[in-house]
Amino acid sequence: MTVWGAPRLPPNLVARPELVSVIESAAPLVIVHGPAGAGKTSLLAEWAANTSQSGIWVQLETNDTSGPAVVSLIAAELSAADMLAESNPLRLADAALAGGTDEWSLLRRGLQSLGRDTVLIVDRADLLSVEAITPLLSVLPRVPRLRLVLSTRRVAVVDAAGPVLATERAVIGWRELSFSRKEARAALGPDESEQLIDEVMRWGGSPLLTRAVAVAAPQASDAAERVARAVSTYESYVWANAGSSESAPEDDEYRSFLLAISIADVLTESLAHDLSGSADAARLLARAEQEGLGLWHGEDRDRVFTLTPLLRESFLRELTRADRGSLNGPRRQVAVWSHKHGRPYEALEFAMHARDLNFASRIVRDSAFLLLRNHSAQIIELFSKTPLLALRQYPLLAMLLALIFNARKQHRLRAIELFGLAIASSRVQGERAEPPDRALFRTIESSSLRVLGSFEASLTAAEVAYETLIGLSLEDRASLGRLVPVLFTHIGTSFFYNGRMDKAMDCFRRSASIGEAENLPAGLQGLALEAGAAAITGDLVTAEDRVADGATRTWPDGWISGYAGSFHRVARAFIALERFDAETADSHVRSLDKHRPTIEHWPILAHLDALVALFRGDLDRALLEFEREVDTHQNRSALGPFTAARLRATRSLLLLAAGDADAAEKALAVQGKRGRRDTVALARISLARGNPDTTLELLEQHPPGGDQTPRVEAEVLVLRAAALVATGRDEGTAATLRAATFLQHSHQGLAFALIPEQHQHSMLAEMSSVEPALAGAPSLIPIAPARAPLTSREEAVAEQLVRLSSVSDIADALVVSPNTVKTQLRSLYRKLGVSNRADAIAALSGRRQTR
Repeated sequence: MTVWGAPRLPPNLVARPELVSVIESAAPLVIVHGPAGAGKTSLLAEWAANTSQSGIWVQLETNDTSGPAVVSLIAAELSAADMLAESNPLRLADAALAGGTDEWSLLRRGLQSLGRDTVLIVDRADLLSVEAITPLLSVLPRVPRLRLVLSTRRVAVVDAAGPVLATERAVIGWRELSFSRKEARAALGPDESEQLIDEVMRWGGSPLLTRAVAVAAPQASDAAERVARAVSTYESYVWANAGSSESAPEDDEYRSFLLAISIADVLTESLAHDLSGSADAARLLARAEQEGLGLWHGEDRDRVFTLTPLLRESFLRELTRADRGSLNGPRRQVAVWSHKHGRPYEALEFAMHARDLNFASRIVRDSAFLLLRNHSAQIIELFSKTPLLALRQYPLLAMLLALIFNARKQHRLRAIELFGLAIASSRVQGERAEPPDRALFRTIESSSLRVLGSFEASLTAAEVAYETLIGLSLEDRASLGRLVPVLFTHIGTSFFYNGRMDKAMDCFRRSASIGEAENLPAGLQGLALEAGAAAITGDLVTAEDRVADGATRTWPDGWISGYAGSFHRVARAFIALERFDAETADSHVRSLDKHRPTIEHWPILAHLDALVALFRGDLDRALLEFEREVDTHQNRSALGPFTAARLRATRSLLLLAAGDADAAEKALAVQGKRGRRDTVALARISLARGNPDTTLELLEQHPPGGDQTPRVEAEVLVLRAAALVATGRDEGTAATLRAATFLQHSHQGLAFALIPEQHQHSMLAEMSSVEPALAGAPSLIPIAPARAPLTSREEAVAEQLVRLSSVSDIADALVVSPNTVKTQLRSLYRKLGVSNRADAIAALSGRRQTR
């Protein structure tokens, strides 16, 4: 293989060996810069046809050239050229990009992994977005065996290379691209007059103009007149003096054909036939190539034809002027073709221009992840003039836009509006939709409601989506294609954040199983979610098994440390903590830091942060950072009951570990029925206070319920055994052995670390006899120091003392006499163990009165 995907050499090519030698040189960067029609692509095609160097040709075709789109295109060409080994991160580039990996890091590592000298030719690099030019150039110095060859109309691409590259570069500019007199003679033919050559050279030796003159029939004898006709417009060199009157019908057919196919940016022969209705599409494309109006790119069945840009632009303007409405049909044809051939953004763009929102919705259903990651900015622009009213029947389109806007802080209100529209639309559509679409719409509804904080309604929609999805026939499920594992992960996540762990785990298992059976990367997210959910709930046996399974899989680049694989990291962090390895746990949590501002799993990460802080003893900072993170996310979205309960437990645990049992208890204050997790946390506080009898009473108050997970069960068994041993009851030994056995079977250890050291010592012999690893357990919870309670009046004085400095001001605020305030201050200072206002304020702060 030399250069994969290079276009065929155009007919009647004028060989340019001196310029070819510049491209063939050892310069790591070559830029061919010139206006449209300057012969850039022809020159590169000539070099590619003769070089012994190996590489790929990447043809940029539309203005949709954001970084992810370009990297996706390069990866696709490398894959088509069979240059990507199984382990190359570019092999699953689209999934990696959809999962949030940095596109330029992915490209750099993928090119480095090739392990061979490679040339990357990017034709029409002027279509690169401003944000993509510099990062692409920056890849070059970090991949020593890479050469980069760019063709561009814009000098900005040339200018951008200067500050980025310290390495050698070669630039072929428009002056070098202009024909010499000898080359103009070769292009025009040996029989043309010297006067014609003179006239062409007077116009600068433009290859475009020279070819236009060569194609035009030489009916005009005057050289200046022939060139003027070619110069007048780009189309003139196709149509001026196009032959005798007898050939006019054929030329009309040819022109109509070119007008019809100019709708598409790239074509196959079959698409050209469909757009033009011509049975002679193959012959007419061959004629267009022969006359220099376009080029074929690619190999055999994958090859596509592109019209010369100026010709296409000219014809598109003519078509638009003629009748905008008549373009909708051809545009939809191009949309269908693009969708079928793996070009989702182009398909969506043509569908929207054709005003076919039904087909646009289908494209989004099949390719939402790629569109979200690779084309979000273009999609916002594409839908900028689409009124909300038009989206009310298309929940998928509303959901796509909502997700894009939700990732941008300044557009949060717009996102909420679109989520609401998606919910309302999916409900209406779901009532009359077929089962596959009903499952899809209910999943959209559940996910949207969860993001908006309506957790109870999200659970109801998830239940319907789940029952619909598992009840689908094989044919109906097949109609959802690659979406099935994705739907199960979204439904399962709604179950998880509503505390329905049984159904959440079932959904995650189904997603992983279907993904593995059908070789779909989306199933890996189900595997990660299953591992993380198992670890969070204390089923470490399943978590370890799923993590080990994940280690044997090929993950899309970035997934394992991005949103898609975040629960895999969570699982590994919990596994490390159960083995009392806080440093390894912290490394897994830190790998997700860049996603924390937007990830919905932030409460789990905050809890892991708290546990790591307990091991390190860095509690003051941990409390500050915990409250800051809670405040940040509460400003962004509401909390469901399950998440709120988890945050209460985390806050209480941090306060108890800091030695403030009073504040830890206040942190658990909740209206209504208390959950099992809250009761267990209160029992731990009682044990730390030295009240084992109260611990036992609390644990007996609430029999196992819906929130009885293996983690909660382990904590109940350890706390109960510690309390029984502390009270000297006979059943203490048996309870300790039972707790140790449960920890051993479930591979847990944290529950034993979360009791005071003196209780650990009294249980250690029996615990370590069953599970020796428990002998190395640290004690993360201290005995709570006894504190004299403050009366209600002392509490009132303490509150004012923080705000007011004088006794008289405090008295006025409390509507009492100054002498009364002095008496209460003396009592307050005595209980706090201080003698002045500053120390009193510090002591009160130390009590950490929480909200």
